[in-house]
Amino acid sequence: MLLRSTFRRLLLAGGALAALHPAGVRAQAVNYGALEELFGQAVTTSVTGKPQLASQVPGDLVIITQDDIRRSGADNIPDILQFVTGIDVRKFSFGDTQIAIRGYNTPIDPRLLVMVDGRQVYLDDYGYVAWNMIPVQLDEIRQIEVIKGPASALFGFNAAAGVINIITYDPLLDKVNTATVRGGTQGYGAGDGVATVHFGSTLGVRVSLGGWTATGYPTQSGAPDPERPRYDSFNFSGRWQAASNILVRFEAGTTDGQTAREITAGSSVDTQNRVDFLRLGAASDTPIGLIDADVYENHAVNDYGADGPFINDTNRVLVAKLSDLLKLNPTNTIRLGLEFRRNSLTFENGSNALAYNNYAANGMWDWQITPTIDLNNAVRIDHLELSDSGPVEVTPGRTRAIYNATTITAPSFNSGLVIKVSDKDTVRLTVARGLQVPSLFSFGIQIVIPPVEAIVGSPSVVPVAVWNAELAYDRNLDWLGGKLTTAVFFQRNTDLLAAGEDGPAVIQNGTAVLTEANIGSSNEIGLEAGLNGKTEGGFRWNASYRYETIKDDIAASFSANDDPSTHFQDGTPVHAIILGAGYSIGRWEMDAQGRWQSSYDDWAKGAAGIYPVVVGNYVTLNARIGFRVTKYLTVSGTAQQFNNSRLLETDGDYVDRRFFASANVKF
Repeated sequence: MLLRSTFRRLLLAGGALAALHPAGVRAQAVNYGALEELFGQAVTTSVTGKPQLASQVPGDLVIITQDDIRRSGADNIPDILQFVTGIDVRKFSFGDTQIAIRGYNTPIDPRLLVMVDGRQVYLDDYGYVAWNMIPVQLDEIRQIEVIKGPASALFGFNAAAGVINIITYDPLLDKVNTATVRGGTQGYGAGDGVATVHFGSTLGVRVSLGGWTATGYPTQSGAPDPERPRYDSFNFSGRWQAASNILVRFEAGTTDGQTAREITAGSSVDTQNRVDFLRLGAASDTPIGLIDADVYENHAVNDYGADGPFINDTNRVLVAKLSDLLKLNPTNTIRLGLEFRRNSLTFENGSNALAYNNYAANGMWDWQITPTIDLNNAVRIDHLELSDSGPVEVTPGRTRAIYNATTITAPSFNSGLVIKVSDKDTVRLTVARGLQVPSLFSFGIQIVIPPVEAIVGSPSVVPVAVWNAELAYDRNLDWLGGKLTTAVFFQRNTDLLAAGEDGPAVIQNGTAVLTEANIGSSNEIGLEAGLNGKTEGGFRWNASYRYETIKDDIAASFSANDDPSTHFQDGTPVHAIILGAGYSIGRWEMDAQGRWQSSYDDWAKGAAGIYPVVVGNYVTLNARIGFRVTKYLTVSGTAQQFNNSRLLETDGDYVDRRFFASANVKF
């Protein structure tokens, strides 16, 4: 029986790998589980499109597995990511968290592309990720892939500083049936469920739903959170093996939530977001390669200022992609692709209606020069055409004709050389140019804040270009049961975006105008080093250190009171240390993680204007204890920030200590 089971797994793994060969290509779902069991490490298809071991990827990749997610004790994705080296996590309120890769964090982060199974969940109106709105339950996640550094040529739109791709279990190959309930401090209650149904061997469907509610953290004044944060989500995903060479994918879902959210430096508003999506895709083998087509639409309705409307908008994103993956011979694989994106934004008050069409072409070439040397090159060209069908702008010099004549054409690239020096040593050299495309608000927002200020977009802004060069070295330490990972990198950012004063221009009643503009450049030097491992006795551990230093070169006309969140050299912690340990024995699991980071400057807004707030260095400690009651039932308790009853991580609300218990049933 064991031999037959092993043989079957090898066949499944071989079938996934065979999808790379022109002879006998099969459009089949990649069996991650079989490949991981076969090779003893995580597998990804995100970077090149073909199954690869994580250690072979031509980039800086971290994979967080389902086991890691469970042992973290976290109930949301940001709390998992805060213990990944190189990631900066900031909590502004109970439901509002922003995440950056390698610094440059702001109240909204337009530099990071976040996806679920390759579908963007980044919101294009302001240009940020609403982490409390991610449409996925933790139990249905197979792995979270974190790619550090620009990856626009590989992933496209706004992968300027990095990519987080959340990979769920395959409805056709995996069967996940589980339910979880949680409850704890801050008036917190949550529940979710995941169910998978297989119809024969060719059709699989997964349904998930979940939600949570809480009283939230108190404000800095000690008052209760005025907006009780909440989240509700329902998702449907299916895979149909229509033929041995045709795989059809279909997904749909809706997510609704509310929380206090920081939009600009020192300005927090109560927000309500609802996002619906629909997706259809198919892959088929042909004489010219494995062709994949993917179409999806995200429809987001956003209310910023629920207790007194600040601005309401509707954002629609339509993306259609077509790619061809072809293995020319045993050492050369190419991928060619086309992408169309329609991004539109309308405001409830009818002030204006913005949109753009973006046309992109991309190519990737993976060359296995020798069995131990691999070279990967990717290029992409984006052409954006802006349009405005709303009324004439509120500021001089901005007419509908100017918007409708605006175009941007910009290239991006990624190049990576992976050298397997020995069975234990790997060296990676990567260079890249990524793009941060201006959000639709940056292009054309019109907000009047009586009686002193107005914020307007500009059709003349251009994408931020992020240049990055990195040298990484990894070594397996068998004697320690672990692995050493190191990386040094240099990054240059040009044409940084921010809202600055528009010279003497004013609108009615002498209101000053802040205009979106490209304000200058910035350079960063960084170092990351980490150790992790586990013993046969069930003990696991990790330790890492991160160093980042940034030097800004901002235009003299951009004053400190314009958009201070873009003062990156003072607003990024220079040092961070992460330590963790865990132990499994019998039915018990015990894990703890700690993070220390150095101080940085944040910004608050008072009666006299915007002023700096020093966020001091701090330590946060999390722990989980889990007990497997039966084969099907596991209970656990989680303590977050148990070393400190109250902590200020930003200029926003205090972060309070949390305790909650969970019960998970598999069926």
